[in-house]
Amino acid sequence: MIHSRRRSDLMWLAATVAAAFLGSLIPLLSNNRFYYYDDTQAGAFGIWFEIGTKLSAGEWPLFSDSAWGAGNYAAEGQWGIWNPLILLIGWLASTSANIVVFSTILKIVFLCVLAAGTFLLARSYQAKPEWSAIAGVAVTLTGFTVYIDAASWVTGLMVFSLLPLTWFGLRRMAFNGGNPIFALIPAYVLITIGYVHGTLMLVIVFVGLLLEARLTGGRRSARRLLLAGLVCGLTAMAVYLPGLLTAPVTARSGGIENTGFLTPDLTGLFTAWVPGSLPQVTGWWGGFATVPLLYVAWFLPVLTIVDYAKVKAAGRELTALWVVGLVSLALTLAPSDLGPLRFPIRIMPYVSLAVLVALSVLVSRFRVPALSRGRIIATAATVLAGLYLAWSQFPSFRVAALYGLLAAAGIAALLFFLYVPRLRTGFRGPVVLAGGVVLISMVIAAGQHLAFTSSPLPDYRMPDTPGSYSRQLPGAEGGTFIVGDPTKLGPEIWNETLASNAWYMNAAEVQNLYSPIMFANYAEDLCISSHGWTCAAAAGKLFETDPATGKVLADLLSIDTVQLLRDPDSESNEAFNGAPPGGWHEAGRSADSVVWVRDQPRLNTGQLVWSSEGTALSLVSESSREVVLRVDRMGDAPGKAVLSRLAWPGYEADGAVVSAPLRGYLLELDIPAGSAGQSVTVRFEPPGWPLVLACIILAVGATAAWSVAELVRRRRRESRAQPVSGGGETARDAVAAG
Repeated sequence: MIHSRRRSDLMWLAATVAAAFLGSLIPLLSNNRFYYYDDTQAGAFGIWFEIGTKLSAGEWPLFSDSAWGAGNYAAEGQWGIWNPLILLIGWLASTSANIVVFSTILKIVFLCVLAAGTFLLARSYQAKPEWSAIAGVAVTLTGFTVYIDAASWVTGLMVFSLLPLTWFGLRRMAFNGGNPIFALIPAYVLITIGYVHGTLMLVIVFVGLLLEARLTGGRRSARRLLLAGLVCGLTAMAVYLPGLLTAPVTARSGGIENTGFLTPDLTGLFTAWVPGSLPQVTGWWGGFATVPLLYVAWFLPVLTIVDYAKVKAAGRELTALWVVGLVSLALTLAPSDLGPLRFPIRIMPYVSLAVLVALSVLVSRFRVPALSRGRIIATAATVLAGLYLAWSQFPSFRVAALYGLLAAAGIAALLFFLYVPRLRTGFRGPVVLAGGVVLISMVIAAGQHLAFTSSPLPDYRMPDTPGSYSRQLPGAEGGTFIVGDPTKLGPEIWNETLASNAWYMNAAEVQNLYSPIMFANYAEDLCISSHGWTCAAAAGKLFETDPATGKVLADLLSIDTVQLLRDPDSESNEAFNGAPPGGWHEAGRSADSVVWVRDQPRLNTGQLVWSSEGTALSLVSESSREVVLRVDRMGDAPGKAVLSRLAWPGYEADGAVVSAPLRGYLLELDIPAGSAGQSVTVRFEPPGWPLVLACIILAVGATAAWSVAELVRRRRRESRAQPVSGGGETARDAVAAG
């Protein structure tokens, strides 16, 4: 019986993954670059490529002084430096022949993982296989997941895809005595991706499961969950502690406020079953979403056929579902800025997950046996109200009505299938039910992608192949800075320049990289955005004289090459049309860009760029994380020195003292009097580093030890439960014969 159920579940699981795979191909029918938008172009792939490049060179991607505001990988968190899956993805990305194809395959794999995890999670709550499969496929077709996370915000997709699998593993470990390794491995991978919203939702899952264990009398389950939570907490400490300790110098700290940016409302959520609804969500696209951003599933109104009196009686065992659903809904409706957490709509996928799993469980276990007139009226009222609100939010758009009516017809057909007894038994089976619901879901998804062919986030139209990123700035020398915004100039500009983390695929040592945290004072001084592009005023700023040192800022930043981009919004383009300053020459010009190169490049990124009068130092050795200087000459008074490095928290010096940074961001040293002939060693170590290492070692060690101990204990228990062997039978026979 058990083996038969397992075989059946495996077949349903395989079918769910296969259907999700087919559904993930639908966007490609109208847009073959659908999975390569915005942050995937500007951020993620460049990170993967750099990780793979460093690994191939035998380096671990921890810190880069030449990457400036984007080079503190431990504080960034989302580099996944502790994550073996991300490291593997990075290595594969650095060897890929086509960036778009690689990104597409990767995201489809995660969508399939999401479908599988959701199926397993629903089954763990005793949903029927057909409804578990429906939930597994539907969650991969939800609006925010498809049009935002899958198209662009890939780290969001990754952690969301892993959450249901982790949740399933935790339930199996806590309530069914499953080995903790099947919960802790996906939890470790989820946390070390470094996307804080995924970790936050995992905490909420733990809280829900602990309440579930408490209400169902499972003390042993609660203890196992607490131990697993401790292991996950150690992992989270290792991932997020450097970022927390670095936060005072970054642009991500802040208070609580509501600008209304990327904050959905209840009206939009009520229309989550209408496939063409364009909710009132303010974003980069304007006041209304240009795609069905809050769409969850067309069949949500069938929640009216659930007997909620029975749900109340059995509700304790579903506690985690209620907790995750309610808390994620509250966070989705939260203010736009909760300290470092921004864009509450990011939590929308977790609302969708909770709703779809809950629906699959409730309809499976608590569906009313007969459809009363009152429930028919309630369903019709829900449908009509949803259609009206979808129309009222964006009344000029007919697709909302068209696909809304299609969904309404699907709901009517589903209710007919479930409750009309005249259908032959062969047409009422679970395969037909799941197949019909999934088929309608696919048709609706195809219709959505005919009407909305792309993400509302930008497509910068960057090249498809890694080789296309090597020809820009061929004459660049040393540290390089890009002035301007290349995205204003059209895709042809990528023959001359790049943007954000795409520079990792180019030989030039460019400072303008993507950083979600940024070094605040550095970014403000040079008006550089998180994506790396700047305002036109940065050109003048680079060649201003710093009053404290008397040095030109470009010298303090070790910049040897400057590329200026034409600003199509400016009539003058003064710097672009002007001549380079003294000591520089024009190395190339086109209609959209001009390149200035220093006559005598200094090639001294990360090194000494200024010392006070009477103090002379020389370089002994230098790397990203360490500089060794020799004090050649020193006056009677203490001296100062400035290095062309951002003063990230974590720098320490032997033979000198790290002082307040120059201009609020450049690393400055105080050198004691009488230091002539001595060495000064400056090292960087992410703040809290010994504790970070201890947490990782403890988390991995505890996972391995607990998992092995559970395996040994289970084998011993199974061995004791086995019947006596044939020798025992022979002895009894002998006694009987005697």
